[in-house]
Amino acid sequence: MLSPLSAQGKPNLTALNYFELGQEAENTEEWASATQHYLEAVRMNPAYADAWYHLSRVSYFLGEPDLALQYLSSAEKIEKTNSRILNLKGLIYLSLGESDKAREIFNQILKSYPNDVDAHFGLAELQLSDGRFSGAKKEYEEALKRQGDNKKALLSLALLCAYTNDHTAANNYLRRALNYYSSDPTVHYLSALIACMKTDLENAEKQARIAVELNKNYAQGYSLLSQILFYEKKYDECSDLCDYLISKNRSDPINWYLKGLAQKNSGDVAGAVATWSKGLEISPQDELMRMTLELEVRDSLSLEDPRRKVWANYHVNIASQCAERYDGTGASYEYQRALRIDPMNREARLAYANMLELNGMHELYLEQLKFVQDFSSMNEKPVSKREETKLSDTIEAYDSLLSETLAKKWDIQSFYLDKIRWNIAIFYEERPVNFVHAQSDYLTAMAASDIFSGVAQTSVNTQITPVYGYGDAFRNARSKGYDYFIILSLEEGTDDLTLNATMYSARTGTETEKFTFYATGNNRYSTVLRRFRTAVLENLPVRGKIIRRKAKSVLVDLGKSEHITNGAVFQIVRKGRIITADTGTGLSYRDDDILGTIEITSCGEEVSEGIISVNGFYDKINDDDEVVLLSLPELKTDAAIDTAPVADAQGNVVVNQKPEAGTPLNTEIRKAVSHPAILELIQNIF
Repeated sequence: MLSPLSAQGKPNLTALNYFELGQEAENTEEWASATQHYLEAVRMNPAYADAWYHLSRVSYFLGEPDLALQYLSSAEKIEKTNSRILNLKGLIYLSLGESDKAREIFNQILKSYPNDVDAHFGLAELQLSDGRFSGAKKEYEEALKRQGDNKKALLSLALLCAYTNDHTAANNYLRRALNYYSSDPTVHYLSALIACMKTDLENAEKQARIAVELNKNYAQGYSLLSQILFYEKKYDECSDLCDYLISKNRSDPINWYLKGLAQKNSGDVAGAVATWSKGLEISPQDELMRMTLELEVRDSLSLEDPRRKVWANYHVNIASQCAERYDGTGASYEYQRALRIDPMNREARLAYANMLELNGMHELYLEQLKFVQDFSSMNEKPVSKREETKLSDTIEAYDSLLSETLAKKWDIQSFYLDKIRWNIAIFYEERPVNFVHAQSDYLTAMAASDIFSGVAQTSVNTQITPVYGYGDAFRNARSKGYDYFIILSLEEGTDDLTLNATMYSARTGTETEKFTFYATGNNRYSTVLRRFRTAVLENLPVRGKIIRRKAKSVLVDLGKSEHITNGAVFQIVRKGRIITADTGTGLSYRDDDILGTIEITSCGEEVSEGIISVNGFYDKINDDDEVVLLSLPELKTDAAIDTAPVADAQGNVVVNQKPEAGTPLNTEIRKAVSHPAILELIQNIF
């Protein structure tokens, strides 16, 4: 049989020769070469059904289902009743999200060919795509009954059992696979992966090394080995292996990401930042690498470092695109990200300020302009005198217009108020290996905490800690007096991800809410983070306190930035008597601690004025007594302010912050169909 290299310089090769070359390339997962040879084979012989079939198969593995279906139709015209063509067609429909069509095809095959193992594999993948692990296991077992040495069935069952923590069964299936296919690098690769799931890193390293010994070009094997070395804290070896992988394929962001982590953990933070920065130049869409870089450099680099502007401008550009699509919340999020990296970024701050003004937040708008003016000398790009004059005139005009705000009337420095009302612990469990990005759970916990911090004041304070399960998390959160704690994890595929989070009461340990957010395509990481933030805020009642009182008038530290409007009604509760509900969302307090109510009559941006009604005969209302929202006269959404709680005292959502139908974020959510991360691994076994 000819090797791929032997095709060069031999113009007299036949269609069969090219097909054989494609087979060799396909067997070693050299997809580009395989595609090239199969295309040449069908060019020479358009009726070559085998070549059309394998061309479709390679396209399917490359994640191009539409093209795969097109190639398969050519094979189907030649061999209409071939079950392998129908099986591949079913898998392609499954990857396109057309589950009903796929199920119909697989069931049709089994009616005609009851012992067709590939049809059972297809039905198993359908079960997996719906998260039905027991159903998938049953289908793989049916396939194994018909072919006791079937590699895909054995490895799929081993993976499924390990994924569901049935390690005894996983070992049995794996041992059988190793007995039958001891020279197959894929078997050793998956053995290494399953060993990682059991936290047996020593055996995982051994199996990964065997895999790459058997196939010197096994990129997946080397990638897994580098991650294993990282978790074994062999950072220098990990970094060296990443350099080798980068030399083979500079465009793969995972190797840049992992090399940076290895450098950081070995103490070379500057080297890690440089590596991540280079990796993002090559692959700017890797959001997890970008988040890792941004979280690392925010506090470690000087504010004058010119690289801050480069990294911030990435978010400024995305924010501009969001604004063009009328996605206000998306633009707000991206401008806030830019300003977290580069607080002196004039373009981002002015753009964010304009968003605040459009949403009627004139005081916050003025504060942003004053910040720009105060730090204009630190901007590396000179500003024309005309721009400075325009800025000064705008500030002077707004200073005059806002000379009689509520804050000034009550002589309050509203932007220095302590508005923290909720303390939430965000926990993650450390796993020995992740399918794509190492330490993705830790990174996601950090990012999930960071997302509650915006330029506007926030009402949520968070802590990030690794734990060993629910019991450890509950003890930690309760002992430190948190209101709630959240345990989260991230499942990643090559092109999609799922954020799973469960929110608990830190006082009672009861489950408050369970969240699952799935996204695919570009910006999928920021999409699930934004949806996570919205979901948490929907469980948090709006709380504040009385900061001043004059007869029947009181001033509370809540305003438009917390979505408050005139006519909002609050209950006044004695200071220190509010606790979270025993179960579910909402607040709990005794009836005899209810001192009265407030109806808001004048609403500022950070504070509001209202008239009190005393509960009972005696007036016991004082400064620092707490207020909780009972009702709002209208639903309201501020695109520029999206970091405040939005529930009433009973935990009912009173402010709609979800994207409207037709917005880019909502469109992505509607199109997304969640699949477990293990499905992609199993689909690549052949």
